[in-house]
Amino acid sequence: MNSQNKIVTSVMLLGLVLGVSGCKWWPFDDKKKSDVTSHMSDTDHGEVLLTINGMPVLTVHEYEEQLDMARQANPQVDALLNMMPNAEKDFVFKGVATGKLMKAWAENKGIDKSSEFQRQRKQLHEAMDLQLYMKHFDEAHPVHISDADLKKFYEEKKDVIPGLMSSPGGVQVSYVRFDSKGKAEDFLKEVKDVKSKKDFKEEAEKEKLSSIDDTINQKSHLSEPIKNTVLSSHKFPTTHLVKVSDNSYWVIYAASKSDAKYLDFNTPQVQQGLKKMAADEQKEKQLEKLMDQLKKELNVKENSRYFEDKEMKKRSAMEAEKAKHQAVGHHAAHDAVDHEKSAVKV
Repeated sequence: MNSQNKIVTSVMLLGLVLGVSGCKWWPFDDKKKSDVTSHMSDTDHGEVLLTINGMPVLTVHEYEEQLDMARQANPQVDALLNMMPNAEKDFVFKGVATGKLMKAWAENKGIDKSSEFQRQRKQLHEAMDLQLYMKHFDEAHPVHISDADLKKFYEEKKDVIPGLMSSPGGVQVSYVRFDSKGKAEDFLKEVKDVKSKKDFKEEAEKEKLSSIDDTINQKSHLSEPIKNTVLSSHKFPTTHLVKVSDNSYWVIYAASKSDAKYLDFNTPQVQQGLKKMAADEQKEKQLEKLMDQLKKELNVKENSRYFEDKEMKKRSAMEAEKAKHQAVGHHAAHDAVDHEKSAVKV
């Protein structure tokens, strides 16, 4: 392995392990070192891997726990470990040991006794507790997606989920734009009986006009009058004159219509992706109902007035800032006029 790959692997592993070990709640931080020693005895936690000032701070038991947590957080850990010899000792253990040394340094400096450290620790503990509560709540309320649910989700979402539609379908057209109704009507007379887009385009060429081919559907970035006229057609081929504005008239030859095509529902990859999206949607709906139920059961009262007042203050500040800018612009314009008048007098 070259030095660059080795550095990348080292950084990734250290980040994974330090990130996990740094998030693990350590229950003995506020106790004396003698108490820590009693909690880290070989009898309770197994073979000692690291000591600082003669006191055990990392055992096999805790180290393996950290490694398991890293594996759960990122399945790539094992792959990274297999890339290099002695990777577990050189990177994983080194990462955990580094964290322990930083902890010992902070304790020796008394940093962990400062009010700021205690405040941040409390915030982190509360945030982690909330994540743990959410995890257990989520596990206690699983969602189950049946085959029928999945099929229904597919039919309802196939037009809006990106990637499910292999071909959007629509009406295949060719059109010419004009700046007056009279010109458009004259051209319409020439093409109203043509039988193909080729004939339509040839007539446009005879008149030295530019024709454009397109497929029109609901997602097209064309004006509503055009889409409404073309998509409401039931007979093909057909020709339309559509007014877009007072100086924009389109003669449109609608050749044929094709239905949208989608990826096969029975494809394993499609079902796997759909099941995840369907479960997420169902879980979100379920969560809202459960929260409403809990609010009633636990007599929850929300102080909505706080947020209303905060929003009102924000809007007032924005309006004041806007008025300030407008006033500055007005004064600048006024000064410019005065300057121009002075120049004229001179």
